[in-house]
Amino acid sequence: MADPISLRPLEITDLPRVQNLAHDIWPECYKGILDDAQIPAMVKSLYALPALHHEIAVEGHRYWIAETRDRDLGFASAFQEGDSVWIKKLYLRAKTRGQGLGKRLITLISDAFPDTTRLNLYVNDGNAPAIAFYRSQGFEIIDTLAVQMGPYPFTDHIMSRPIPVEN
Repeated sequence: MADPISLRPLEITDLPRVQNLAHDIWPECYKGILDDAQIPAMVKSLYALPALHHEIAVEGHRYWIAETRDRDLGFASAFQEGDSVWIKKLYLRAKTRGQGLGKRLITLISDAFPDTTRLNLYVNDGNAPAIAFYRSQGFEIIDTLAVQMGPYPFTDHIMSRPIPVEN
């Protein structure tokens, strides 16, 4: 029997685990979308521990980790801006995709910000699997824009969906 998967808020002391997951997931996730040579540099910059600490301490991001007893499976982060929640990161190991874990993380994020009405996110316009997943979760593309990450230019879609209101 497989270990049960738990989703829990991340502690500051867990940030190296996010860093390790990013180093494992990004090369597979962005292969063919980003230049292979730029992926390590981007991961090193975006997932440096001071950058992750800054997101939490200064920008108000919240993180969650998906794990079993002996393996980290993925992570997500989000922050509130007005009445919207922005999903900043949602990454899962390839072997865990398609099992409902991404959907569970989106629900967890939505529930963590009860006074909001929309979920928003940026997704690279070349990331067809991610776009298809987010569409399956009710997100729609509402805008497309140029984005700059360090020296790297990209085109991203902004995707959005309402947060269901319970009666």
